[in-house]
Amino acid sequence: MLTRRELIRGGSLLGLGVAAGVLAACAPGSPAQQAPTAAAPTAAPPATVAPATVAPTTAPPSTANTSTAATPAPAAQPTSVGASGSASGTLTVAQGVDAESMDPYVTTSGASKGMLWTVYDRLVQRDLDLTIQPGLATTWSALDDSTWELKLRQGVNFHNGEPFNADAVKFSFARFVDPSIKNGYSTLLKPVSGVDAIDPYTVHVKTTEPFAELIETLASYVEMMPPKAAADPNMVTQQPIGTGPYKFVSWAPNDRFVVQSAGPHWSGQPHLQQVVFRPIPDATARINELKSGGVDIITNVPPLQIGDLQNTSGVNLARATNSGSIILIPNFVNTDVFNKKEVRQALQYAIDKDQLIKVVLRGEAVPMVSPFPKGVAGGYVEGLPPYNYDPDKARALLAQAGYPDGFSISFNAPDGRYLQDKQVAEAIAGQLEKVGIKADLETVEWSTYVQGIVGRKYQLFLLSQGGLQVGPAVQTNWSSRIKGIAWQGYTNPTVDDLIDTASKQVDVQQRTATYEQLMRLVWDDSPWIFLYHQQDIYGIGSRVQSFRPTSEAVVLLGDTRVSS
Repeated sequence: MLTRRELIRGGSLLGLGVAAGVLAACAPGSPAQQAPTAAAPTAAPPATVAPATVAPTTAPPSTANTSTAATPAPAAQPTSVGASGSASGTLTVAQGVDAESMDPYVTTSGASKGMLWTVYDRLVQRDLDLTIQPGLATTWSALDDSTWELKLRQGVNFHNGEPFNADAVKFSFARFVDPSIKNGYSTLLKPVSGVDAIDPYTVHVKTTEPFAELIETLASYVEMMPPKAAADPNMVTQQPIGTGPYKFVSWAPNDRFVVQSAGPHWSGQPHLQQVVFRPIPDATARINELKSGGVDIITNVPPLQIGDLQNTSGVNLARATNSGSIILIPNFVNTDVFNKKEVRQALQYAIDKDQLIKVVLRGEAVPMVSPFPKGVAGGYVEGLPPYNYDPDKARALLAQAGYPDGFSISFNAPDGRYLQDKQVAEAIAGQLEKVGIKADLETVEWSTYVQGIVGRKYQLFLLSQGGLQVGPAVQTNWSSRIKGIAWQGYTNPTVDDLIDTASKQVDVQQRTATYEQLMRLVWDDSPWIFLYHQQDIYGIGSRVQSFRPTSEAVVLLGDTRVSS
């Protein structure tokens, strides 16, 4: 059994929590093996997927009053490295950024996850409607307040032939928090004290306290790795090996990432013989590649060029409202100016969100009216007082804080990661200057940008945070006790207490109420400058069939195929 020291030694590491999840506590029913499932959201039209709300399930036996039956898992099939007879064609996807690494434990963006999840499976996963489904764990149940039992899928091999079993789960949990990996998300497993292999296909995850969101966390993190091969860190970064529907072929940084069919997979995939991801930061270049047939799918179509693509034969558009929140994050560590709430609130009123959406984004976003988007239980609170554009109020708050003439700060933003991110940042800098805040803007390439966030080097920066799972997002952003990667020195003891309380509340209604209390507090205290939820706009070539975007900003292949 792994010791708490072995599992938690990475707890002090920084982490970038772009957490996307479903706020639900998984619970057992009366049978010994049960997996919590949630009601599927109403299906959206194929071209548009709105953020989904997934009904939470119940608590462990000590507090549960209902039971939820497990969704039948697909029959296990050995994962081979031979070509699948049903897999055909090559799909090429162009994104604005490349993966930061081939190690899924140190990547930070949805773009990276979409690439690496072709190779790696998780214990549980979300379908295209964001409902949690069995992955390499077929069932799971909370035996008591400190023990989760997971039953593992049998007959699955890693691409190098190593068997997937309880030893692989133990290894992956231990590696996830290994400080030498420098995994910023390791704090998300802080309650886990050990992993016990009961038999080759049963594990018990032991926790020091109720860990209500373990299953939701595993839906986005802790990709399963082969113990023998992944013991060599160079193997993970140079030749990633998983149990996914596709096996790694090559990665040329800033050029292309290539995978190919790994043969029959328990999910029913793969449908494609080969998949290529190409990073193309310039949006116009992405569009030209799509028009010429050089790529099949592109992300982040600029609003100004939507009309052009709509009039292009053989090109379709698909949208999904991103569940993440585009925000500004002030740094409390390397500047004193943001330690005053009046200054943070001044920025809220100084930025004209409606104008950003109307002019820069051409309507392809919705303003934030709560710290999390509508539909996220506990994260969305109805009726919060709006931060309407009011430059006079912003100036008054600055004067109240002791800055009647404003101040100067550095301001950083990525270029190509989010929809019109550079242009949005330029417009924000101009709006801030009107109230006396001189924001010296610098746009940075994504992988370098992330390192600046990890090192807490920026004074004010643009980022997407939040998503569908409240727990990991608030822990990695606002808790001064956890100090996740997106945390920039914000300290509020009441916020810390509410985060700690919610993380232990197995009862869904209690946890939701605690999170709502937290949202009301941070909406006023403004550790984020709240902007908008963008539309993710995809351009899709005529060869592509059955592609559906999700609100997680992760390219999931699902049933995607290409015609010959």
